[in-house]
Amino acid sequence: MHKPPIFDLELRPNRSMPERHFWAMMAGVALIFLLMGLRFLFLGAWPILPFMLVDIALLWWAMRASYRSGRASEHLRLDAEGLELVRVAAHGPIRRTRIEPHWARVELEEFGADQNRLWLTARDPSGLTRERHGIGAFLSPGERAEIARVIEAGLTAFRQRR
Repeated sequence: MHKPPIFDLELRPNRSMPERHFWAMMAGVALIFLLMGLRFLFLGAWPILPFMLVDIALLWWAMRASYRSGRASEHLRLDAEGLELVRVAAHGPIRRTRIEPHWARVELEEFGADQNRLWLTARDPSGLTRERHGIGAFLSPGERAEIARVIEAGLTAFRQRR
């Protein structure tokens, strides 16, 4: 039987536009470019048309790359059995890391008023080397600070239970 988790966080990159709106936006841009292209064609400036097609293709490629990178995620789970960090890369591979919660520490590295980096550090099971895992690189600085507080509170609760 699994005991309830102290925390179970799934971190995903933010996307400002739902993927279903992508096709509507692309259709709108293509329509505008079509109308502009017809105007250029009637004015005799037809050499501009291939560049307009390249613009549409590059916009489509950039948006698809953005959505593909949005598939990446990080999953942090702390329960009675320990702390597990699962990273899912945008192109699919999954990497699991078990971390001993008693040795884990949260570090929020500040680089000024609006920049930070979140680290989860711990000693390896032998106690000789220190592991350092970056967390939430795709999140905003405020979100990383909030996640740091949640993880720290969870680790404190874990240590007090034993």
